[in-house]
Amino acid sequence: MFQLAKQPALSGFSVLAADTIARAGATLDKALQGKGTADLHLMTNARYVLRQNAARLQERMEHHFASYLERAMDTMYMDTRASIDEISAENLTLIEDDVVTRQIEIDRLVMRLRDADQPSLGRLNLMIAQLHGDGDVRERENPFRPYLLARSLHEALRQCVMDEVQSKVLFDTLSLAMVHCLQGYYVAIEEVFESRGISSKLTARPTALTRAQRDRLAWQKAAEQLIAHGPASGRAVAPAAHPSAPPAQQKQARMIPELQRLMQQQRQAPALHGSSLSQQPLPDLQDMVWNVFNQPKAARPPRHAHAPAMAGDAGGRPSALEAQLKQLQQARPAQTGSRAGREAPAPLDLRARLADAASSEPERVTIDLVSLLFESIVHDEQLPEGVRGQLGRLHVPFLRAAMQEPSMLHDAQHPARRLLDRIGTVATGITPEMACYPALEQQIDTVLDDVLERFDTDVTAFADGQRQLDQFVSALLPRSDLGLARCIDTLGTLEAASARHSDATTALAPLLDPLDLDPRIGNFITGIWSRVLAHPASEASAGQAMLADLIWSSQEKTTLEDRAVMVSMLPGMVKRVREGLAAAGMGQEAAKAALDQLVMVHMDVLGQRQPPSARPATLAQLRAHFAAFDGVPEAGRDAVSIGHEQLEAALAQRGIRADLYTDPGKSAARAADEQEWLGMALPGAGFEIALDGRYVPARLNAVSPRGSLYLFSVKGQAAPATFTRDALLAAMQDETLRTVEHAPVFERAVESLMAGAEALSNA
Repeated sequence: MFQLAKQPALSGFSVLAADTIARAGATLDKALQGKGTADLHLMTNARYVLRQNAARLQERMEHHFASYLERAMDTMYMDTRASIDEISAENLTLIEDDVVTRQIEIDRLVMRLRDADQPSLGRLNLMIAQLHGDGDVRERENPFRPYLLARSLHEALRQCVMDEVQSKVLFDTLSLAMVHCLQGYYVAIEEVFESRGISSKLTARPTALTRAQRDRLAWQKAAEQLIAHGPASGRAVAPAAHPSAPPAQQKQARMIPELQRLMQQQRQAPALHGSSLSQQPLPDLQDMVWNVFNQPKAARPPRHAHAPAMAGDAGGRPSALEAQLKQLQQARPAQTGSRAGREAPAPLDLRARLADAASSEPERVTIDLVSLLFESIVHDEQLPEGVRGQLGRLHVPFLRAAMQEPSMLHDAQHPARRLLDRIGTVATGITPEMACYPALEQQIDTVLDDVLERFDTDVTAFADGQRQLDQFVSALLPRSDLGLARCIDTLGTLEAASARHSDATTALAPLLDPLDLDPRIGNFITGIWSRVLAHPASEASAGQAMLADLIWSSQEKTTLEDRAVMVSMLPGMVKRVREGLAAAGMGQEAAKAALDQLVMVHMDVLGQRQPPSARPATLAQLRAHFAAFDGVPEAGRDAVSIGHEQLEAALAQRGIRADLYTDPGKSAARAADEQEWLGMALPGAGFEIALDGRYVPARLNAVSPRGSLYLFSVKGQAAPATFTRDALLAAMQDETLRTVEHAPVFERAVESLMAGAEALSNA
């Protein structure tokens, strides 16, 4: 994999070097336009030297990088630095000042490069730590680390520019240019590792990394045992695992022979199809597994909407395979009162029953891989035993859906995959030791009964099943804890109020923009009076009428008639403002502060200290203008921003104590990461939260309707933990909050298949 990643690293560096030199030249051109006489000569010479040596500089940079990369790949598994025990007076060496200076300059550039694309570099470091089998990330073991980029630039520049002053100016300029051009360099390298089944998500949790390492080693041992036993009766057979063996060992003992059979079929396929394919070898087992579960939709020819979902005969009758699958799905075991008598057959046993019904090679491959996938799922150690057996019941409808639409195997949003993953996620947060766990198992059983009964060709059966499970979990957790229910209700009420306020402010914006407002009145309307307009208990029409009065009363009054009208309307205005603020639930102190703000404005108007308005309007004109305001629009679905003080006050008003996390963090996560994290942050999911230097189990109990607030219960903590959306994303990015699942159950099964295929390929 490192050799595969080497080529995009070299070609990417070539592009990076060219872009760096081009940007540095443009920077020098721009700098010359604003420099004084003292620097003009130096900058001019630096630009000239760069232009004269651009081609040679790029060539030397690429040469040095290739050499450093080769050495880094040789030494990444070892620390070549001398230990303290090896240092003595005989092997000490004096280092010249210029060598130290050069190293300082390189280190400074390394820090800049590291900060320039920290998310991508961090993910790559995690992937490589996983390949090295190390739970700790050490950047020096990454052969593509920024140090190589910085060192290549520095050494190439030393060879091309002899003048020390010019070299320093160019190094500073080229360093800044390289930092700006680095974005995206590590993405192509990441993709190589990801294409071979290595994902940084595996190392997001140290405990999950340990499990992944154990799983990989177990696959390797199982493959070695298979090869050591050799063929028996024309087919290699892995030694059977003892019934008391761990689920992972049982899984590998059953799956390894099936994986080897698939690998042998792949190798024999070119010969079976004739010599015409000799120049086009089929992908190996690893590539085949990866392509089936990760191939982009665009790579497959689309299936027409009117085309039959599965092969049938000339009369339109379903194929033998479809008929057999449908019969298996509709076969309902007797209601014994115990789920043990209703469990589905083992996935590989079911595969054996279906093998003869497949009419084509793609069908056989799909049956094999989906069966292997479910064999991994029903032995997933992260799931309770009862849930594993229940997920096995999805095997047949899942296989039917895959036959009808093969693209579902690489579509994470397919309803069948979402239902499978959702059941697995809920089972990580609602565990067997909880009193409500039996109710969860019963609901999962009910959902699966419904899927087995309804699914034929319409995948809405899976979507409806997930919706039923979501609704059940959202009601189950508050029902088991009264305090939790009160907190959830408070957060929902707060979000609804904040959403109405946000929507009211958005609706007012186009009406306020054309007006020349006193900033104090503008802030009062958008920050305070918009809450009155949005509050369901307030009188919307009266609040709307106040908009024109508030703005007109804040404008300069140049005539006695206008001043007299204003003086006569002020008492009624103050009364209506007080009533509106009270109806909106504003406390006395906050209401007094808001009225004081209005008083200051009106004092300036009456004292003739208010500056004239650039676009004055009469009271009648303003009332006509705000007649277009139809009130607060219907509630949207986007999350709203809720401040720490606002959240704290709402909980305190109900006498609820909670630990609040509202810091949005400083660095922004990738949109893809945000979507993935929010997709796993669903009620019932298991988490771990960092407290006092250690990770403590937590469960996500509720998410507000718009996804603005997330409520967790934390083991050993009486007070729940409440996160705003931005704080949740920041915590997941810096891993102070992490999911118990390093990946959804479907992805874990695919990763396990990839590990098995890799073990056989390397055996």
